[in-house]
Amino acid sequence: MAEYIFTPINYADGIPFYYAKNVCNQRLYRLEPVATRLRWGEAGKFRCQVAARKVLANEDGANEGILLVAGPLTHQGQTLIGWEARPGRPLFPNLLRTLSLEERLNALKPLLRSYQTYHRQGLIVGCPDWRRINWGPTGLYMPDPLLLRYLNAPKRQLTRGLAACHPPEIYQDSPSPLSPKGDLFYFGLLAYLVLAGELPYLLVRGWPTPALQQGLVIPPTRWQPDLPVGLAGALERLLAVKPQNRPDTDELLCIWQEAKTPQVSVGVGKKKKAALRGFRYRLFWRLYRRQWGLAALAFCIVFFFCAWGLGRGPIGTVPDQLRPEDLTVLLQAVADPGFPDEQLPGGHEVWPDLLAAKEERRAMATTLLTHPLVEVGKVTGLQQEEDYAQFEADLIWYHWRDHRWQTTEVREQIKMVRSGPRWEIVERKPIP
Repeated sequence: MAEYIFTPINYADGIPFYYAKNVCNQRLYRLEPVATRLRWGEAGKFRCQVAARKVLANEDGANEGILLVAGPLTHQGQTLIGWEARPGRPLFPNLLRTLSLEERLNALKPLLRSYQTYHRQGLIVGCPDWRRINWGPTGLYMPDPLLLRYLNAPKRQLTRGLAACHPPEIYQDSPSPLSPKGDLFYFGLLAYLVLAGELPYLLVRGWPTPALQQGLVIPPTRWQPDLPVGLAGALERLLAVKPQNRPDTDELLCIWQEAKTPQVSVGVGKKKKAALRGFRYRLFWRLYRRQWGLAALAFCIVFFFCAWGLGRGPIGTVPDQLRPEDLTVLLQAVADPGFPDEQLPGGHEVWPDLLAAKEERRAMATTLLTHPLVEVGKVTGLQQEEDYAQFEADLIWYHWRDHRWQTTEVREQIKMVRSGPRWEIVERKPIP
């Protein structure tokens, strides 16, 4: 477009994008092509949403941590969506653990001020695009997440379990729309990760949902004993099950202002590790105490009848020794990829190879699930009418075989018909 000067296409994290300079305001933008073509109705709705968010452009604090989205723009036949380009590095997969607590607090403050501005204008931020959160010279920032659902996801590995974390109220039988309190749950989750360096929930088979729904939050001081008491309490309240128990942005900014970094006590490493392990066991018990109680009751009943039936046997017999079959059963249970890490017999120190194999499996699964199934090559129009169209398309299919990606190139004839305001594919025929 005339008001933008574009650079050649760039690639990062598997995403193509352009840098473009706005001639009017002289700002540099990062623009990404949409993953699917915007239909007329979607494009109009998107422009209305962008216009509604643009009222925040001159609001104090609006653009500090949340970058307003621009678009859609058209360039070289592509529909682009973008935001102001800023220097920085991805927050995930590597949290910047070298920063002090004060530096982390300062990094979160611009984002918190943006949340405050959005909520004062009656707008909802939405679930952050975790893979597009960056850490720059002025602190954390991210593009406005509500308008990014049309884009491809960057290939960045997230903290395990993070993508499954959502406000507890959406899991209800009649979930309510996301509210400012739901927004603050997402901010609390991000603040917990940045300040404590870990996820606030115990994972069961890789999922945080059971602990999240019950509000079983690991106190952040378990990971970072030097967190101020008021700040640690605020992080836990942000993750409360009941939305009304979460603090608002005004209260949070006061807590951020008052928080100071105390001196870290010396030699807490081993004690902290042992305390965390014990706390995880207690948390796991709280999560499943009802199921375990029923299992214990059933076991006692079975044991009683077995003892009664064997009561006529000889008294004082020596218990059976541990048999090879018993060890086989135990090892088979541990070999289950879903076996909880917290219940490994002997602890993590005995099973470094098994834990490494689990991480390798998870990384492989992430790669398989995020790699595109098919890539579109050349598309040639054969026939075009008002309600009918016919094309030839070169497609490249990706298959995971023999521990590597293999491709199959095919050419298809695709027929489409108009159905109301949209086009639908009605036939696909391979071309020899």
